[in-house]
Order: sequence, then structure tokens, then C-alpha cells
Amino acid sequence: MDLCHSHMPCFQAELWIKELTSIYDSRARERRRQIEEQEALAAQLLRQRLSEGGQRSTNVEVHVRVPLEKEIPLTLVIEESSFLDDKPEFPQLTEEMEAQVDKVLRRGSPDEVFSEGFGLSLTRKDLQTLSGLSWLNDEVINFYMNLLVERSKGPKLPSVNTFSTFFYPKLRSSGYSAVRRWTKKMDIFSKDILLVPVHLSMHWCLSVVDFRKKAVTYFDSMGGNNDDACKLLFDYLQQESKDKKGKELDTTGWTLHSKKRNEIPQQMNGSDCGMFTCKYADYITKDKPITFTQQMPYFRRRMVWEIVNRKLL
Repeated sequence: MDLCHSHMPCFQAELWIKELTSIYDSRARERRRQIEEQEALAAQLLRQRLSEGGQRSTNVEVHVRVPLEKEIPLTLVIEESSFLDDKPEFPQLTEEMEAQVDKVLRRGSPDEVFSEGFGLSLTRKDLQTLSGLSWLNDEVINFYMNLLVERSKGPKLPSVNTFSTFFYPKLRSSGYSAVRRWTKKMDIFSKDILLVPVHLSMHWCLSVVDFRKKAVTYFDSMGGNNDDACKLLFDYLQQESKDKKGKELDTTGWTLHSKKRNEIPQQMNGSDCGMFTCKYADYITKDKPITFTQQMPYFRRRMVWEIVNRKLL
């Protein structure tokens, strides 16, 4: 999210950030230090394990179990996976890839275009919202969601549709009639998953419709509850079924749920909501449990490379 895209004056935004930052006291900083230590240990153990094993006979996943609520000791868990073709969860960027990312993020013409696709052109200015603690803008999030849709066309993955970041605010403010034509060229009921990025003034969240599970789920990296968003989308599905299919949606067995703070990873600053929104969507569209913790600097650089190369790692 970008202050330029927001209706809130800069000074109010700065106050909001200061207030938010003050919430995280020394205990939070200590917890973050513990997380970083555990992640460093996890990486070291993984390298050691792979070098000892020579050729990889199994795929080793290292997970850091981080308590999201209680201050309890962190434990390191190493799990063996039987899937030989699983990609590593955190593929390392090569020197060449890092150099490409640096080229995009360094100073230069803000309007230089680095990636085009899905009716979008991403400039240096857009991609620089992925640097440091900047807020992601609509273009970056929309491009990434479309990359997830492209990936879903491969084998062994659930099929995916996405709405743009402008869909939810329009539906919320103006109702079904205002977005009725948005699905002129897509049948949302024909896919397994529908991603709906949710933009709330200065905060990014994600709603997901899973047609297989008959579930509308809301993901907020600051622990917010938004059952209204779930209900609004469920009402939308019913109207869309009547309008496009000419029949009532069978509403039996559907669940609407806002994920609780202790169910999903939570951000530890006032800047990473857009990143968490994208990474929730990444894991959900792979049918993987959401196991990442606080690797946001890595994910930001990785996402620059993925968008420029139109390829997910």
C-alpha cells in the first residue's frame, strides 16, 4: 500500500505508524531476536544435513515453530518429506538474481518498465514498494496474484481465479450491480479457489473462497476479525450464481471464518501487511500449510525477481 493511494494525510499516517510501533515493546524485540537465531540455526542444520547426505535422497524441510501468542521457548523441528519433486520452501537467490534485484531497486528512472503482463506494466516506482519497509501498492499485489493464477494451471495444483484489489472496495461501497460485469469473461464457480485481496484504508488483508471446502475465509496479519467481509462475499456468490448460472447457490454446508491471531503468522511491524497478504495467497494456492514466519526481507527481494521474470520460484 502506498500513501499516494491512501486518503489519509501523511502526518496522520506517520502518527498511526508511531502508535502501532509503540505497541511492540522489548519483549517483542526479544522474541524477534529468538526467531532470527532459530532461523539461522535452521539454515545451518539444513546445510549441514544436505552436505552430509551428499545427493538428496529425501526432501528435508526445516520449520521454525514460533509461538504467536505466549512467550514460550521456541523449538526447532526437522521433518522428512516423501515428495521428491517438492520445491524448497525458501530457494536461495543466486548472485546473478540478487544483481538483477539490485538493478531494479537502485536509483534510476521511476517510470522505467521492468515487467508487463495481465494488462499491467510495472515500473521501478512500483517495484520499489517492495524495498525496505515500504507499503506494497495495488499494481504489485495484482501482478503477483495473477502469477499465482498462472502457476495454478500446472499439474497437481488447485485451480485459481483472482479479483483485482479494486473489486472488494467497489462491492462494499456500491453493491453487486457495480461489479456484475467484472466476471463477463470468467466463471468463478469453475475453479477451486477464488482470491480476493481486501484493501482497508491503510491495511491489506485477504479473503479466500474455497469452493471445494465450501468456505469463505479471512486472513489478517494483524489479527483483525472481519466476518462482515466474509458475509459480503458469500452474498456476492449467491447473487453471482443467480445472475450467471440462472440458479440459486446451494448454501448448505458453507462456513464463514476469520482466522484468529494464533492460527496464522502475524506481522511484527506496521509495513508488511501487503507481503503477508501475498504470502498467505501463495501458500493457500499450493494447498500448503502456512508455515512461514518473519522472512519478509527475503520474500520482498524474491518477489521483485519473480515479478520481473514473470516466474514464481
